[in-house]
Amino acid sequence: MKSKYIKWSAFGILFALTIVMATATILEKLLGREQIMNTIYGSWWFVSLWGILAFTSIYYILRKKLYKQRAVFLLHCSLFVILCGAFVTFLTADRGYIHIRQNQILNYYISEEDSERHQIPYDIKLLLFEIEYDSDTNHPVDFISYLRVDGEVCQVSMNKIYKHEGYRFYQLEYDNDEMGATLLVNYDPWGIAITYAGYLLLAISILWILCLRISWKILLSIAVVTAVLWYYISQINPMTPILRSPMLAVHVSVIMVAYLLFILIAILSAVALNSEKRSQALYNLNVKLLFPALFLLVIGIFLGAIWANISWGRYWGWDSKETWALITMIVYAIPMHKNSFKTFRSPRYFHLYCSIAILAVGMTFFGVSFILGGIHSYI
Repeated sequence: MKSKYIKWSAFGILFALTIVMATATILEKLLGREQIMNTIYGSWWFVSLWGILAFTSIYYILRKKLYKQRAVFLLHCSLFVILCGAFVTFLTADRGYIHIRQNQILNYYISEEDSERHQIPYDIKLLLFEIEYDSDTNHPVDFISYLRVDGEVCQVSMNKIYKHEGYRFYQLEYDNDEMGATLLVNYDPWGIAITYAGYLLLAISILWILCLRISWKILLSIAVVTAVLWYYISQINPMTPILRSPMLAVHVSVIMVAYLLFILIAILSAVALNSEKRSQALYNLNVKLLFPALFLLVIGIFLGAIWANISWGRYWGWDSKETWALITMIVYAIPMHKNSFKTFRSPRYFHLYCSIAILAVGMTFFGVSFILGGIHSYI
């Protein structure tokens, strides 16, 4: 098979997935989350599309001998590992809930998938549930369940999970009389490990590529802006207990700097489209800025995934904000493939694309929060 057919197959599937994801977020608003999770995100054909994308991409990379570019090759390998981890989670993981009262002993949870009891190979006893309050505002800052699990006393609270023999326990809800709690149970002994290995490879490849492609002056400037924004956000005292995490400042600051860079790229592209003399110079600058902008977005997405796994018991849940962040990542990753798409070697077409691509950022930042909603709408 010719390389061009493989290329168009891989990117065609990626385009189709992007359209499906964007459509799904709108349908979720109209039809409800459960239906879309069952008919789209959890369907065999959606999972199959990701699998076909992964293998056609690998075949294309090998045919084009892109493995000679070791940093770029490692980046694509890390994405493949992350997809493998997600697939293992899809096949083998289980989630459910335990509603337990003080001094009650249970050894099962109610599965989210089939609503039946699934045994846990040890006893769980709720010793005490308590709410911690802020001394100044008197608002709740944490919900804590003290448990005895398999004879060991432990604590489960917001953003603090307990792990034992492949099971992960999360604080979810509590009873009105504060004498009972609902815990989320996640059993995913292999998928999380594979996915996190992919995250590590991704971080290494990003640093490697940035060191090769971007000057230290640009990187230092962006690092300073990110650090200032991180410091400002870290001083905020969120009212919602789940947001009281050091991950908040890191995740939000990285994402915000990525968005600011995308806005700057769009502005420079608009200027370039109206000034032929500056077009080439601004093209060279925007190509450089696109690397840290895209990679900061990628880092922000996967930091958010880790935080979600700590707080909600899953690193990816197809929430509208997550999905549109992924769509934005794909949109801005396309012009990085100049060897595959010669169009992006033209300053005019590159600037035109970046001027339009900013709409994805607007949808992710504003559209989701004010139109689509979801679990991120409080941020």
